[in-house]
Amino acid sequence: MKVFVGFGYNENDRWINELIIPFLKELDCEVVTGEQMQGENLSDGVISRIKDSDICIGFLTKRGNPNSDGIFGTHNWVIQELSTAVTFKKPIFELRETNIDSQNGMTGDRQHYEFTDRSLLMLELAKFISKEKAKLIYKTMILLPKEFTDEVRPTIRFTRCSYRFLHKAKFYEPEETQLEKLGQAQFGIIIRKIPSEEAQIEITVEGPGGKWSSDFISVGLINVNLQKDN
Repeated sequence: MKVFVGFGYNENDRWINELIIPFLKELDCEVVTGEQMQGENLSDGVISRIKDSDICIGFLTKRGNPNSDGIFGTHNWVIQELSTAVTFKKPIFELRETNIDSQNGMTGDRQHYEFTDRSLLMLELAKFISKEKAKLIYKTMILLPKEFTDEVRPTIRFTRCSYRFLHKAKFYEPEETQLEKLGQAQFGIIIRKIPSEEAQIEITVEGPGGKWSSDFISVGLINVNLQKDN
């Protein structure tokens, strides 16, 4: 798993480089940052790194002096990095130091954690990494019936295939994939980023002969019967 980590490049946040990044590497993550490219506005290089990552973790730590209520500002570029990850539909985890202005954080139902204790923070971080790694697990599904395989076999190079998940009343964006030959007489697809074992999946295959699709079915199934659309 490739993880982009956004944080402040200063003495106060040196512990992130010395503690958190080695910890993520021990969790078998490839870590990338915007270090050496930092600035108030994101460079193309940082945007590219975020786009190529599987998830984005942002540390909103104290910056400057507190206001009269003891509330601190934070790093604008980290907020931009998290926003960029949202734009690319990457899972994000916002780690917010206490007494940070809440309006400087991300909004909505995105996962965040307010911390004072770094050991507890590392525990929450490990939970998040474990959950997101599970989403990247893939499986193979065999597509039936025989009429389908007979039709697509001669034109497989011109066939487009996609799938989308449904979980907890949320429809996920379609993902493109391709048909794979499984032995002499079967075709299948590989699905990735499964949101949950309880999720459902809809599969669509379009080719010169027409369109085939499934209903929303359990991701736990191996054999999937497609129906040809009229």
